[in-house]
Parts: sequence; C-alpha cells; structure tokens
Amino acid sequence: MTLISDLVIMTPLATAAVLLSALALCYIIYQRYLHPLAKYSGPFLASLTDLWQVHQFLSLQQPYNLTRLHERYGPIVRYGPDKLSITHESAIPIIYQKGGRSMPKTEFYDAYGAAHPNVFGMRDESMHSTRRRHMSHSFSASYIKEMEQYLDLNIAILRSKIRAHCATDQPFDLKKLLHYYVIDVLGELAFSQSFGVQEADDESLVPPVVEHSLLAAVTGAWPAMTMTLKKWLPCVPHSGLQKLFAGRKACADLASACVQRRLKGLEGKDGELAADEERKDILTNLIKAKHPETGARLTPIDLETEAFGFIIAGTHTTSATTSLLFYHLLHNPQWLHKCVAEIDANLPPLGANEDAYPVSTAESALPFLRNCMRENFRITPVFTMPLARRVKDTAGVTIEGEYFPKGTSLAVCNHAFHHNPAVWGRDHNTFNPARWDDPAVNAKARLLMHFGLGGRQCIGKTVATTNIIKVVSTLLTEFEFELADEGERRGAAGDTGDKNGGSPMPELVSVGISDLKGGLLVNARERVR
Repeated sequence: MTLISDLVIMTPLATAAVLLSALALCYIIYQRYLHPLAKYSGPFLASLTDLWQVHQFLSLQQPYNLTRLHERYGPIVRYGPDKLSITHESAIPIIYQKGGRSMPKTEFYDAYGAAHPNVFGMRDESMHSTRRRHMSHSFSASYIKEMEQYLDLNIAILRSKIRAHCATDQPFDLKKLLHYYVIDVLGELAFSQSFGVQEADDESLVPPVVEHSLLAAVTGAWPAMTMTLKKWLPCVPHSGLQKLFAGRKACADLASACVQRRLKGLEGKDGELAADEERKDILTNLIKAKHPETGARLTPIDLETEAFGFIIAGTHTTSATTSLLFYHLLHNPQWLHKCVAEIDANLPPLGANEDAYPVSTAESALPFLRNCMRENFRITPVFTMPLARRVKDTAGVTIEGEYFPKGTSLAVCNHAFHHNPAVWGRDHNTFNPARWDDPAVNAKARLLMHFGLGGRQCIGKTVATTNIIKVVSTLLTEFEFELADEGERRGAAGDTGDKNGGSPMPELVSVGISDLKGGLLVNARERVR
C-alpha cells in the first residue's frame, strides 16, 4: 500500500517517468531474454535498437567490427533486434541461391536509389526480374568486347599519366589514377561520353558516390525510420549531413543530365526513338528496351534511377578493387614477380598501335593473374554491407540445425565470411593466390560473395572483372611498380612481415563499400621487354 500511496502523491511527470522506466525495463528483458533471437550472442545495444548498426556504419568500420564479433561469438551474431549475421558455409546457398521469393531483400535497400528503386534496391522480385532482362545484354561479355575500343582509349590516357610520373621519378598515388580511369570508362560504357576526369586531373569532376553510399547505409540501417529520415534529414542544419545530401544530389543531377542528353540524341523527327545508332551504350539499350508483355518502355524517371545506379555501382567498387589488388601485389613481391613472369611468358609485348591487351587474350592466357584477382576478392571484398534477406516462409528456415522464424533478417557479410577460418583456414588474413591451386579450396570459389550471389548478384560483375584483368595486365607489362615508402618495401620483402609470412591486412574504411583508408603511393619505371 505504501508504494501505491507514493504513486498517488507523485507528480504526473514523475509518474510518467516511472512508467516509462518500467516499460523500458520490460522491453530490455524481452529483447535480451525472451525474444526468439535472444539465444544468439551479440552486443547488448544491438539487441535493443538498430541505432547500434547506424553507429557502426558511421564509424566506417562496420564489416571489420562485425568480423571481429564473429571471431568472438561464433558463426551466428545478433547485430540488430531482428538481425542475424551468419558465416556458416551452408548458409550461402540457402539464403542467396535457393531463397528467392521466400527470402527477399529487406527494407535496408529502400535507402538506396534516388527517386525510385533501381535494379539494386528493387525489392519486388517480379519487377527486378523484368528490369534485369532489360539490362542483361548491356552487361554481357559480348557487349564488353564490342565496346573494348573505348576501354583502350582510356587505358592509353592512364598509361600516358603514369609515363609522365616515371619521367619525374617522383612518387604518385596509383589509387587516384585508377579511380579516375574507372570513372571515365564508366562514362564511355554507360553514356557514350567520358567524364574527362583523367585528362583534366580534376578531383571536382569525380562523382561524390562515397557520400551517397554512406548516407544510404546509415539510413537503411534503421529501417523503421528510413523513409522519415530521407524526408526530414535534409532539413537538419549540420554541415557534415548537408555534405552527404549534396553528394547524393550531385550524383542524381549527373545521372539526369546524362539521360536527358541521350534521349535528345536518340529522338527522331517524328518524336519517336531513332532506329539506328552508331554506338549503343548501356543507357541507350535500356532506353530502347520494352516490357516483354506490355511493350511499354521505361519512363525518364526509371532511366534516371538506373543511370544513378550505374554511377554509384560502376565507379567506386571497381576502382577500389583494382587498387586493393595492386596493394596486395606490391606488398607481396613474390606474387607480383610471378604475375609479371606469366605475362612475359604468355603474352607478346604490346605493339606500337596497341593500347592494351584484348580481354579475351588476357583472360585465357593469365590463369595466375586470375587467381590473384580471386584472392583479392576473397581477402578484401569491396561490396561489404551485410546482404540482408527477410524470412517470409511461415515455416521459417533451418540452417546448420538452427531454426529461424518468419520475419527474421538473415545476412552474410562477405568480409566476415571470407575471413571465417573454418572455411578458409588459419591463414585467412594472408594474401595467398596459390591457395586456389588446391582443388578443395578451388571448389569453394562458388561461395565467394564479392558480387553477391544468386538472382540478385551484381549485374555488372562481367564488366568489372574484364576491366580489371585488362588494365592490370597492361600496366604490369608496361611498368615496374614499387611502394614509395622504404619501410613498406622492407616489410614487403619479408623483413617485418607477419608470423604467417605475408604482409599485414591493409587499413580499410567502409561506407558499405570498402576501400583503402589512404592512397597507394608508388614509384614506377617503364619496362623494356
């Protein structure tokens, strides 16, 4: 009775505080001890609120922290109130290859895209399937070969830039040059226009995709508030936040300008699309695509949304992957020398009128370089956001004897999975392309998730891989690279290597897409073959 009496004489504010505290305590007890996912370990705050995941993305260390959580807690980690991260090998086909419509993308993806969902963020499986069919030819190997001359033109510019640095004998940032090259190639393939970043050597011409990616990851990590945040955050007068929204707008404006330019160029005298075009870039193919049943074409808004996706997905990811491959090769000279020896043995020197090796030639002649690329995809995947899928089947799903009920968000973070010692061995932190010579390891290549897997696998996979093998093989035959920092060179030579005999993992940052934290300073000399 004393407690009741005390409550009666308490002020309304104090009473409300007590009730709220009681509700909060009940919520905490439920989430930690009674929730269907309560048996899975993870950070305390993660089990209570998605704001923990928001903070992880803001720290720029989300995938690496999650990897450490798996090292601590095991193959299943609770990283949100309804979210589980899994690194079981058997989870890969169940979630991404067999899940299909019964395990669609979660609300996390609503934060990606500009005005409407693009092929990446689209959660409706039927719409996604149709849109992907519209785009499939433009991302095929045959299409890349048709457009290869434009890759060659930009590789010629890249070679001239590196040659100029060779002449000065001064260190330069190879990561920046590769980034500029990839941006211009994306412009050629997608929009029939180079963005001119290489020639201008102007950072201001670089599409600010990092800002958009971070903004999307942060707002998507709190799905209950994603749409509200997208609506009201632009009104918050915070300089850092405004910079993120300005970056997103700049990318959207660039996409819109590219679409309007292309539509104007394709419009015939009668207002219809011109029947023939000398160059059929990715955007043009999409403009001319028709719905298989209705015959309808994509609207200008749809086209701008996909163009926005081209810019976001086609620049940062490919350039970061190429930079990381050079990082690993330069920090592991034995593998770099083996790559160069393979090129010298299997490919002739480039002729006076050849700017780069043809994709078909490089792919078939350089199996060791392809293994280096595969190992790079494994040890430092770039597309590192957890690829979350929602269990929709009322029967739930079972993985490794663990039952997950309907409504659970299941994800595999590829960085965490690619560093699961139970799958890849104790040397998972060591860049070792020779591991792929082992048939047992080689069979696991199907599990690598650097481009995702299944029906939602990145549609630009072929474009990215062919571009990487083409530019890397060409640069390694034309130039000799070394790390600019003497201490790094000594470490790469084995004087300060780690206990496994390999170089340390690079320092990385992630906005949902991973990259080297700093530049890649190198010296270069022209090779004579």
